Amino acid sequence: MKSKLSFLVIVASLISGCGQEPPPIPEPDSRPAKLFNVAVGNSKFERTFPATSEAGDKAVLAFRVPGQLEQIVVRAGQPVSKGQLLAQLNPDEYQLLEKQAKANFQLADVQYQRALKLRKDKVVSEQDFDQAKANMNSAQANWSQAKANLRYTKLLAPYDGTISIIPADNYEYIQAKEGVMNIQSNQLIKVIFQLPDLLLNRFQSKNQVDASMVFDAYPSRAFELTFQEIDTEADPKTGSYKVTMIMERPTDVGILPGMAGQVSVVTRSTGATVIPQSALFMEGDTKCVWRVSEQGIVEKVAVELNDKRQVISGLNDGDQIVVSGVQGIEPGIKVREWVKERGL
Repeated sequence: MKSKLSFLVIVASLISGCGQEPPPIPEPDSRPAKLFNVAVGNSKFERTFPATSEAGDKAVLAFRVPGQLEQIVVRAGQPVSKGQLLAQLNPDEYQLLEKQAKANFQLADVQYQRALKLRKDKVVSEQDFDQAKANMNSAQANWSQAKANLRYTKLLAPYDGTISIIPADNYEYIQAKEGVMNIQSNQLIKVIFQLPDLLLNRFQSKNQVDASMVFDAYPSRAFELTFQEIDTEADPKTGSYKVTMIMERPTDVGILPGMAGQVSVVTRSTGATVIPQSALFMEGDTKCVWRVSEQGIVEKVAVELNDKRQVISGLNDGDQIVVSGVQGIEPGIKVREWVKERGL
């Protein structure tokens, strides 16, 4: 009797279990969505970013011809002037080649002049005359190249600057275009910092950007900067954009590449962006958008727009909003920016 009762209990529990709904499938951590950065046209914007300095103009110097490095006449850290001799290859081989090319040209020129006179007397054929002329032109070109190669045994400073690194040593055999030393410009210093994508619209070329740099080594002094450029492709790891500014190298303090500090930026005259129609939905008579927090959480925000769909109220400069599939969004869900995959 007890065994029958136990069997009935088990069967009943199985039947009741079949009627239950399966456990819900957990939502993914975040869903992809197309996002849009908002600019409302504020008159002033101020931010501070960590930054580092780089050489304003730097180059790797190399010989145009191969040869044995005979002499390096400068040292790392030495200031140099444009056209100053920096290093020299052994010129013996190139001097011989230049003399040989010169002799070949002189012979070819004599033969051409002789053919020119014979042509006037109609003693030489046009074919022989053309050959003599071609030989002379070829020999002249070879001589010009030999003279240039001899000049290339000397490495000269391309501009006023400072020698930073000299990886080569005397008496090494150097290949053509092999780096011998690095030079940095004395006039300018670059200042580099990373700009979050939310603030990218503030750094368009039409906007006026005022910036200054305070180096950690000189905390009581601010150096004026000039906006130069911003990368058009984000860093794949951080999603930020590299901004480059330049400053004149001061003469009273030593600012070197690699020094750290803080960049203070003030922008003005920022144009307001047009809110995409796909971002808008109606709650009664009110226009709304889904705003995304820094954590990726969406919230419904009522907005007021002008006739150009520019923000009057409801959003702030730098806000991100969802611009695709807004009807399927609910408050509190988490989204991430949709990235187009290759081939799609």
